[in-house]
Amino acid sequence: MLKAGVSKKVVTPPTWVPYLTSSGNGTCAPFEGVHDELYARALVLDDGSKAICVLAVDAIGYDNSILGENRDFTRELRKKVAMETGLDQGSIMLCATHSHSTPETIGLTPFRDVPGVSSWLDDHLSKLVAAAVDAYCSCVPVRAYSSIRKVNGVSRNRRIMLKDGTMDRRGELPDPLEVDGMWPVDEDLFLLYLETEAGAPLGALLNYTAHPVVAMLLPPVSADYPGATCAHVEEALDGAICLFTNGACGNINSGHVSTNFDDVDRLGGLIADAALSEIFSFSLDMTLQKWSVGTVTREFELSPRSCPSIGEAQVAADLSGSPEDLRMLRLAKKLSEGPLRGELQFMQLGDLKWLALPGEVFVETGIAIKRAGASFMVGNANGWLGYFPTRRAYEEGGYEIGPGVWSRVAPGSAEHLEELGRCLVTADL
Repeated sequence: MLKAGVSKKVVTPPTWVPYLTSSGNGTCAPFEGVHDELYARALVLDDGSKAICVLAVDAIGYDNSILGENRDFTRELRKKVAMETGLDQGSIMLCATHSHSTPETIGLTPFRDVPGVSSWLDDHLSKLVAAAVDAYCSCVPVRAYSSIRKVNGVSRNRRIMLKDGTMDRRGELPDPLEVDGMWPVDEDLFLLYLETEAGAPLGALLNYTAHPVVAMLLPPVSADYPGATCAHVEEALDGAICLFTNGACGNINSGHVSTNFDDVDRLGGLIADAALSEIFSFSLDMTLQKWSVGTVTREFELSPRSCPSIGEAQVAADLSGSPEDLRMLRLAKKLSEGPLRGELQFMQLGDLKWLALPGEVFVETGIAIKRAGASFMVGNANGWLGYFPTRRAYEEGGYEIGPGVWSRVAPGSAEHLEELGRCLVTADL
């Protein structure tokens, strides 16, 4: 018998906690008010012999060094949850929706140096732990359903190369006659729906692929379109909790960038309507017949991109004062913190499989892993190592290629992670 538990905790920060205002310049600033609450939502799935936990947070992501020297955000969260629940630490997934209108917890700015932020981070971590523990403690027998369908009109590739050699990144899609080659998107909406044995809605887990940047740089706190999606689903399924996970969105944006909250609600509504349409079409003969859960983690270490030493970068920055040299100095300091280590996490519920990676995976990588057998892929999970551009992207250049603190890994890293991911997805647990 499959059991499941869900939980939701408010994690809206005080407005003095800064959000990212410029990755290139390494700046952050306080919010101006709160448009909508931020939440940590947790789902626990228990097959009677093993349990897994997915913790999805309205957050931009978590650099594991954000708590300070000799501390690791994901490791501390897992340890605390495991101590209170008995869950294996490797069976706990921490993922961020990647909304940019949330605190700057990915380490691109002097965020931790802001007075009060260290205490806020510890309190924030405690709330995430509480969400996971409450979900574990609330497990009840459930029926499970799943589906995948397309949702158009939400996302677009933000690195479309044109025949004139320029890159089209935002706004209306270019004329196909001007485009050089094919530029993928992943418009699949994955849905896992759970109801009690009495037929009452309990929870839903969604996965869709697009940067939540509709509200980016608008000054209020906001969960962006993933928050609007969950709010619409939860309103329609009174009492249920909806988790949103983001896919391989490294080079995929929402179709609207830094526009307004009407667009936030509209795009979130498109995804929610699609999810609800699926949920309302489920019947008892469509319940999942296999529900054993499992998880495997694989640690990896990536080579850093070419970068001068801190001393060399400091001299160049002092001499020129150029934004490029200042960005290189920040990158050199970040790379000096230690090796680029991370984790691939594989989870399974019956025939459903998903893989989590600690950063901004390009859609080509995500599609390849799904073709290998994954039902969906989760980015910005269990840490944040920046972008994982494909070799093709390194040749084309652009923002994601850096160099900068957001672009740390050497060419070939994405292909290496793709191969590791394919091996996990195709292996027998």
